[in-house]
Amino acid sequence: MMDAGVFVRQGRFEVLDRPEPQLDGAASDWVKVEVEACGICGTDLQIMKVPPGYVAPDGTILGHEFIGRVVEKGPDAEECRVGDRVAVAPNLTCREQNRPWCEQCRKGRSNHCARWTTLGIHRDGGFAQYILAPAKALFPLTEQVSTADAVWIEPLSCVLGGFNRFDIEPDATAVVIGAGPIGILHGLMLKSAGVRVVISDLSAYRLAKADEAGLDVTVDAGSQRLQDAVNEMTEGGGADLIVDAVGGQLGTAIECAGMMGQICCFGHNLIRPEVNQFEISARELTIFGTYVGVNTFPQAIELLESGTLTPSTLNHPIMSIRDMQAGIDACVRGEAVKVVVSALA
Repeated sequence: MMDAGVFVRQGRFEVLDRPEPQLDGAASDWVKVEVEACGICGTDLQIMKVPPGYVAPDGTILGHEFIGRVVEKGPDAEECRVGDRVAVAPNLTCREQNRPWCEQCRKGRSNHCARWTTLGIHRDGGFAQYILAPAKALFPLTEQVSTADAVWIEPLSCVLGGFNRFDIEPDATAVVIGAGPIGILHGLMLKSAGVRVVISDLSAYRLAKADEAGLDVTVDAGSQRLQDAVNEMTEGGGADLIVDAVGGQLGTAIECAGMMGQICCFGHNLIRPEVNQFEISARELTIFGTYVGVNTFPQAIELLESGTLTPSTLNHPIMSIRDMQAGIDACVRGEAVKVVVSALA
C-alpha cells in the first residue's frame, strides 16, 4: 500500500492508502515510475472546487506535474531503461495510446486529440509513490537538474505553447495578469527574452515572490489600476505583449495593449468579459488562445538543464503527501506559488 492524494468526490480530497500499481494488465509498452516529486497545479485546485472548474472522475489520484525514475518496464517499452530519471508528459494522445491517429493528431495538433486523456486528472497520477505511464510519454532528465526545479517542467511546457507564438521585438514591454505559477513563469520567460515585465495580482505574497524573481513592476490589482501602471511605464504607449494567466481578463488585457499589441489568453475561467471590439480593430491587436503545448517538453527540459530558468526559488519546502492538505490550503489562500509534494519527503 502507499499514500495517495485522491479526489474522492466533488469538493472532497483525501490522502488515502491505495494499492501500489502493478504492470500486470497494463499495455506491454508501459512502465512503472517511482515518483520523485509532484507539483500542485491550479487545475488540481479547480477539480476540488464546488462546483468544479475542471472535471475528474471520482476516486482518481491527482497530480500531473511529476518527475521520477523508471523501476520496472513492460517487454515492449523500448524508449527507456530501468533506473532512468525521467519527466513524464501526462497528456496522452493517439501516439502514446497506440491508437490510429485522429484528425487533429494527423494535423500536428495533438493538444486537441480526440482521445485525449491525462495522468493525474482522468487516470491515476503523481500524488503517490508509484505511477504507471506509457514509455512514449517519458523524457530523459539529467541528474544536474534539482528536484525543486524539475517539477516545473510540465507547467513550463504549457507556458511555452503560448510564449513561442509571440513575435518579440527588442525593448518590448509585457503585462502578465496573475502572479501564480503560470503567470510568473510567463514573466520569467519574457525576461529571458529581454522584455520589461509588469505583473499584477491580488495576493501580496505572490507579488513579493514575483519581485524577488526579478520581474520589473508588481501591481496590486486591489488598490491600483493595472492600466495606470502600464501607462506610467510606457509613457502612455501601452504594452506590446500581454498574457492573461487568470482567465476572463480579456477586457483588461485590451485596455493595457498598445498599438499592434499581442494578447495571449492562457487562463481558463468561465467569466464572460465585456470586450470593446473597436479597440481591437483600431489598434490592430492580435489575440490568440493557447492550450497546453505541442512538443514543448524537450524545450522546457533544456531551459532548466541550461540554467536559463531556475524557478525553484518560488517553491515552498517539499512536503510529504500525508501533509499535503496544508499545501493545498496555502495555494487557495494565495500564500504559495508552487507547492511540491513527495512520498520520499
